[in-house]
Amino acid sequence: MPLFPDLTIVIVLCGGVIVYLLTKLLNSRAAYKERKSFLLMQYQNLRKKSLQLQESLSQYILSGDHLKEPFTDGMTYGDYLKYLQKNHVKNLSDKGYAKIKNGDNRLQQKKVAEILSEQEILLKDAGDKLKFLQF
Repeated sequence: MPLFPDLTIVIVLCGGVIVYLLTKLLNSRAAYKERKSFLLMQYQNLRKKSLQLQESLSQYILSGDHLKEPFTDGMTYGDYLKYLQKNHVKNLSDKGYAKIKNGDNRLQQKKVAEILSEQEILLKDAGDKLKFLQF
């Protein structure tokens, strides 16, 4: 019985090493790296599109003092610009990009893929609404 605590520690350590090695092995596979590269590229493209939409709307607002004019869904142009800016900070920030780039978690990749899919739809909708603006 006196060896039981020592044996337990050895078994737990061996289990931890096995889990660590399996995680490293699975995350080093080519498909994982390709998926990560794709997500990083998609993230950057959506960031660019978000900033372009914000810039276009900002220019439109400034060109004719349209800040308080009604735009869509009970929102003014100014409110919609704030909405786009908050969405950008929340979902497409530099911090989020760094988290994806430095992370090695498959569950995180899945979550990010879902968020980017939602952002793509949201930005497409915003682009469709804003394409009719005349400067």
